[in-house]
Amino acid sequence: GSMAFKSSLVLAPLLFAVACTGQVTATGENGPESDPVDPATAQIAGQYEVTSTFDLSNSADMPQIISGALGPLGSLADDPAGALIQALEGTDFGDMIDDLPDGIRNTLINELNTFIEERLYQGVPIAGQVAEITDLVATILTDFEVISNLQVGTVNEAGDANAVHSIVALGYPLNGEREIVAIPEIISTLAIARDVSVNFDFQSSTMNVGDHQLQLPLGDFAVTAFHAALETQLGVADLGQALSDLVNCDGLAANIGDVVVNGLTVISVPQMVTLCEQGMDLAADTLDEQIAKLETAQLHFAGGDGNFNMESKSDGLGSTELRSMDGNWQSELGINSGGFSAPSSFTAVRRDSF
Repeated sequence: GSMAFKSSLVLAPLLFAVACTGQVTATGENGPESDPVDPATAQIAGQYEVTSTFDLSNSADMPQIISGALGPLGSLADDPAGALIQALEGTDFGDMIDDLPDGIRNTLINELNTFIEERLYQGVPIAGQVAEITDLVATILTDFEVISNLQVGTVNEAGDANAVHSIVALGYPLNGEREIVAIPEIISTLAIARDVSVNFDFQSSTMNVGDHQLQLPLGDFAVTAFHAALETQLGVADLGQALSDLVNCDGLAANIGDVVVNGLTVISVPQMVTLCEQGMDLAADTLDEQIAKLETAQLHFAGGDGNFNMESKSDGLGSTELRSMDGNWQSELGINSGGFSAPSSFTAVRRDSF
C-alpha cells in the first residue's frame, strides 16, 4: 500500500500551493504556463479512466471483517483436526467421526494434530504455508484499486459539468504484478452514479467532484482475484487440492492407520484419505463463501478534490484539452451494514474509447 501514500505526498504541496496563492503554475512542455485556461477554447468533455487507490490495512474495521473471512483457514494452522472436523460437519464423514467413542475420537484428533503440526511442506511448517494464503486474502481485501470511467459532459462558463461515474474493474497490485478483475455485466448496471457534479476552476487548474455513491461487489471481486492470485502468486490452481497436498492426506492416513473400534475397522486408511481430502475441499469452499459474504459494498465518495492538466491540441487553433487529473477522495465504504472512512487517492487520464 505505498501507492496511496506516494500520490498523497505529491499532492500535498500542490494543494498547499493552491491554498496559499489561489493559483498553481503548471509546467507545460514549453516551460511554465501561468496563463489561466480559456474556457472558450478548452475541451473538457470526454471519458476519463480513473484509478482510485485504497489501502485499508490501517482501518480499525477491516481486520474484523478479514478475521471473519479467514476463520476456517486460521483454525487450520492452530487446530488442524478441529478445522477438519468443523469442515466435515454434516457430511457422512463428519457423522462417522462424531459416532466414534470419546476415547478413540480424542486419540484420532491428537494423532491428526501431531501429524499435521510436525509436518513440513517444502521445508516450511504448515502453519507458515497457511499464513501465506491468509496474507494473500488480507492483501486482496485491503489493498486494491477501483478502476472506473468518468464521463464528463459539457462544461458551462462557470466550470460546472455533469458526469456519469461507473466502475469498470478492480485492480490488485500483488508483488509487482497487477491482477485485474473486470466487473461482471450483471452488476455493472448497479455500479453507476449518474448526475455527478464536477467543477473546474480554470484560474487555478483545480477541480472538484461532488458527492455520489456506487455499488462495489467487493466480495465477488475478491473471490475471483483470490483464485487468480493463488495461481500467479503461489502457483496453485485449486485451494482444496493445495491444502490436501500441504497436509499430505496420503501420508496422514498411512501414519494413523485403520481406526478400529471393538475389533471392527470403522475408518479404513483409504477412507481416511478421502475424509482428509474432502475436508480440505470443504475448508477451501468455506473460505470462498466467507470472502463472498462481504456482499456488495457501498462505495461513497463524499467528494473529490484535485488538479487538472491541460495540453495544447495540435489543431493550430490554439485550443487545449484536459489530459489528466489527480487528487484525493473523501471516501467511505459500507460493508455488511457497517460503514467506515476509507480515504483514497485518484489519478485520471483521458481515454478516447473504453
